[in-house]
Parts: sequence; structure tokens; C-alpha cells
Amino acid sequence: MNSAPRPVENEQSTLPALLAALVIDYLRWLALVPMVFAWGFLVLVVVLMLAINFQGDIDRMLDRAEPWVERWLGPAEPAEEGEGSGGEAETITLTEQDFKPWIYRIWMVAALAGYLLGLLRGWLFGPWRPPPLKRKLARVAIAAGGCSALLFFAWLFGSEVYAGAAAGWVAMFIFFPLLVWVVSAASLGFSHLLDEVRPIVMKLADRATVAVMRQATRS
Repeated sequence: MNSAPRPVENEQSTLPALLAALVIDYLRWLALVPMVFAWGFLVLVVVLMLAINFQGDIDRMLDRAEPWVERWLGPAEPAEEGEGSGGEAETITLTEQDFKPWIYRIWMVAALAGYLLGLLRGWLFGPWRPPPLKRKLARVAIAAGGCSALLFFAWLFGSEVYAGAAAGWVAMFIFFPLLVWVVSAASLGFSHLLDEVRPIVMKLADRATVAVMRQATRS
């Protein structure tokens, strides 16, 4: 099922219709934030795993680049030793209730940031026509497969030795990117549904506004 192009609001749209469109657009970003965070975490895991498994190669590359860096930036200054606190460290206990408000705030702020960036992009480059949903899911599947392949590459050819059964690592390297794909499919599916509902809601808001205005003028 292909996603229809999002209609561009024109001057004939009423204020309630435009407000409804803004709310739906923000809801779209609320649905996309879990996908963005899931991909960020997956990419971070892949980068860290590659860095840890090929740390020797990276160190050799940094050693070769160090003379060039010192030539441009100067020699690195030795780090100063920190003074001891002289007391026992205070133990801080965090519970799930402490994290929930921050998770919700980060979620809402990230959605607002994405929404504002979308408005800026539309203002600079014009309205954005999203690709079909099947194409989005296919691209996400290809990216998840690439991350899984990189995890297997680091596991097979890296310098680190992994404890535990090989079947467990294989299952994790397959399940983790698959889980990210599932989250992405859910986010993209809900976003696509909002894209389909958006013009209908705008039309209903326009009709309701016109009906109220006519009723007010008659009375």
C-alpha cells in the first residue's frame, strides 16, 4: 500500500484545519522518536563493537597520525592528577519512577525538535513527498541487515574473545537488529496512518468551521 502525498495547505484552509494538521504532524514525530532512538542505540552498539574488536588497528592508525596532529596542534599536555575527596562516596539509588519523567520529557522535546526541523525543511525546500511505505520498510530492513552483518564481522574477525555459546551471540546479532526493524515498522506504520488521516481531519475541520460560521451569520 503506497502512502499518498501529503496535501499542501493552501490559503483556503481554515484556522482549525491548520491547527489540526499541526497536531497530527506533532503526533507523527511522537511516533517516529522511538525509531530514531532505537537506531541511535543500534548504531552506537555497532560502532563500539567495531572499535573494541579492532582497537589494535585503530591504535596503530592513531600512532601514525600523532606526529601530524602534534605538528598542527602542538604536544598534548599531561593530565593533572585529581585530589582525593577524603570522604566516602555517597550512594545514590535511582528507581524506575525517577527515570520515567525524564524519558517522557526527552521524548516530547525530541518530537518537538524533529517537528520544527521538518517545518524548517519545508520552508527552505518546499513540501516533502514521503516515499511509499513499502519502500521505507525495505530501506529499514536493508539498514538492519547491514548492522547485523557488521556485528557478525566484528565477532568473526575481531581480536576479542567472546564467552558463552556461539548460538547465543548469533541469536543476539540477528534479534537485536530485527527488534529495531520491528520498532521502525511500527513507527513508520503509525506515521503512515496519520498521513492518511490528516487530509480527512482537515476536511472535517473545514466543514465544521464553515457550518459554524454560517449558523452564526444566520442567527
